[in-house]
Amino acid sequence: MKRLLYFFTLVILFSSCVAVQEVPNVVQLTQNHSRIAVLPIRATVERKIWMSNEKYLDLCQKKSEEIQLRVFRQLDHYARDGRLHAEIMAPDEVNSMLFGIGFPTTQFTNTELCSLLQVDAIVWGNIDIREPVSEAAAMALSNNSWIIPITNQVEITLKLYDSQTDAQLWSAYTSRSGQLGSLKRKMQMDVCRRATRNIPYNIKKKKYKKAFLILQNGTQN
Repeated sequence: MKRLLYFFTLVILFSSCVAVQEVPNVVQLTQNHSRIAVLPIRATVERKIWMSNEKYLDLCQKKSEEIQLRVFRQLDHYARDGRLHAEIMAPDEVNSMLFGIGFPTTQFTNTELCSLLQVDAIVWGNIDIREPVSEAAAMALSNNSWIIPITNQVEITLKLYDSQTDAQLWSAYTSRSGQLGSLKRKMQMDVCRRATRNIPYNIKKKKYKKAFLILQNGTQN
């Protein structure tokens, strides 16, 4: 029993981590951004047997825009809190311009998207929402054994592309696993918040605060 509890503790611990990759001078580069845009976050959701291809694609598209809005709202919160100085394009403005040129069916480079939207940087990525075991199957397994199956799995990757350097500056990956009774909507909110909280625009985060203060003092001197 102790080994089992230890195992589930590890699962919870690892699922709460955020893996971040970034260039060394990421704070300096992002402080040069005056306008940024959050693109629709590519979404892959669990497809039900009864769904037609059209219904499934429509569901993925709606989820894509929903997650885009969540990321935007988190960044907008940082802006209102004084952590982020750049202007953030509203999602409806971004999507109006993108969908007008056939995005995402028509492929564009990151540089072309930045130029079209007239921004210094874009935030984009993907989210994967799965149901490894159905609630009914999970209940049956829980009643007949010590196994506690995963019923919901959400993974998200966010990336930040800089138009000035023509390079990816930052990326973050995190995931959440849920068992019987877990809520996918809440899990999606959690992974969006975790990933966005680690973006270098969040200059009040300890990891970036020191670099920002050094940069600010150097500019004043």
